[in-house]
Parts: sequence; C-alpha cells; structure tokens
Amino acid sequence: MTVYLKIKALSKRRPIISSLPFTIDKHISTSNALVEYIIRRNVDEYNKLSVDKPIFRYLTEDELNHGAQAGKIGFGDRKNEKPQEVSKAVENAITCFKDGIFRLFINDIEAAFGEDIGINEGDEITFIRLTMLAGRKW
Repeated sequence: MTVYLKIKALSKRRPIISSLPFTIDKHISTSNALVEYIIRRNVDEYNKLSVDKPIFRYLTEDELNHGAQAGKIGFGDRKNEKPQEVSKAVENAITCFKDGIFRLFINDIEAAFGEDIGINEGDEITFIRLTMLAGRKW
C-alpha cells in the first residue's frame, strides 16, 4: 500500500518533506510499529547508498524534480563510510517518540505512543518535530 509521508518542524512554516510517496508492504497495527518500520526502511536505504566518491556527477531533470518535491536536492550519496546500525536507529526513534521529541499524525489525527492504528491506502502520515527552546535569559 502507498501512503504519503510529511515531515514538519514547529519552527518552519513549510514542511521539510511534503507528501513523499512511501510503500508499506506489511500489516502495521501500532504507532510504534509504524515508526520502527519507517526507520528500518530508511536506514536500509541509506546504507545502500554509495559513499561519496570524487567523480564528477550531475543531476538529471527527473532527479531535480524528485528532490524538489521531497524538499531536498542532493546527489543521493553519503559522506560516512560506516554503515548505520538499524537497531540503534530504531531504539533512538522509539525513545524520541516516547519522550515527545516528535509527534505522529495519520490524516491529521494524532497517534500517541503505543496506540493501535489503522493505515489505509493513500493515508497521509505526518511527523512533526518539536524543537527544544534553548538560549539565555535577557
């Protein structure tokens, strides 16, 4: 089934990533399982990217359009040669979800930590990153 992912930050007016198609190929019944599934897929995709090589590369028109739609235009490579550990990434994401660092919405309805959810074809899944206030008192 295809859903659409959006990522927003409270400090930004526009989404960081807006309506990016994302395929889910298994049944997911809880908000935690959804977060874990998305993190696992993203880490796997990241680890498959080639490490940045000093070869001249250009972007095609399709790559530019896809990057513009996703909110980031890049070469699709990575700088870090060490693959990321899926288990640590999932643990970090679940901890952040539990601690309220980000919120999860499915079709504009909040899905709380550990809540049972239902996902259907074409649903919009939005992550809102909450920023911590830091600074000094005047």
